[in-house]
Amino acid sequence: LCGDISEIFEHVTAEKCEFGIVPMENSLEGSIGMTAELLLKEDVKVQKEIVLDIHHSLMALPGTDISDINEVISHPHALAQCKGTIKGLGAKSRNFPSTAEAAKEAAEKSLKQAAALAPKVAANMYGLEILKDDAQDGEGNQTRFFVISKSDHERTGNDKTSLVIGLKDRPGALYDTLKSFADKGVNLTKIESRPSRKALGDYIFYIDLEGHREDGAVSAVLEELKESAAFLKVLGSYPKFL
Repeated sequence: LCGDISEIFEHVTAEKCEFGIVPMENSLEGSIGMTAELLLKEDVKVQKEIVLDIHHSLMALPGTDISDINEVISHPHALAQCKGTIKGLGAKSRNFPSTAEAAKEAAEKSLKQAAALAPKVAANMYGLEILKDDAQDGEGNQTRFFVISKSDHERTGNDKTSLVIGLKDRPGALYDTLKSFADKGVNLTKIESRPSRKALGDYIFYIDLEGHREDGAVSAVLEELKESAAFLKVLGSYPKFL
């Protein structure tokens, strides 16, 4: 088990493991910044995508009354997805590298007035009692995960491709880029701008599209973009999640 997202990338990059699973985006909180940055930086490919329903349970030492909880500990994304529960308790929150680490801390340190947000299985693993199931805010809490490896997936006929592109600073650059996809009949399923970290107001674009990088239309667009864009990195082609 790895402590955080960066450690997963390190293990895959160093070939200590063949595959790693990292969260890419959540339906309530949006994209996971660290994953996006490491996909751009590291020499890995997206092998597969997985979409899972997310259920967070509030857990504490056996015999704890929920009314006594004054601190909730978990991964920052889990805390953000359960803001309503935390506010209802009138509790403060504290970040941990993972939900599992938070549950382990609550158990091993015998935290009397603290509760962890983690998957239900963590309660059994660490001998904790569940105070509240489904502590997340609202319905439809889903997270999209990427399976990363040193190579992406072969064509299946029902694929997606993810890429990052930086545009040249000129009028119409984004329009021309989107037109390249449209002219070739390539459908985009997501486009998101993120800071380039080079200068304020300078952005790069994360794009998901239908098709494999080896498909004729997708391959043709990628060749065009290699010429017109400031930079282009294909993060990987992989089967669509069904």
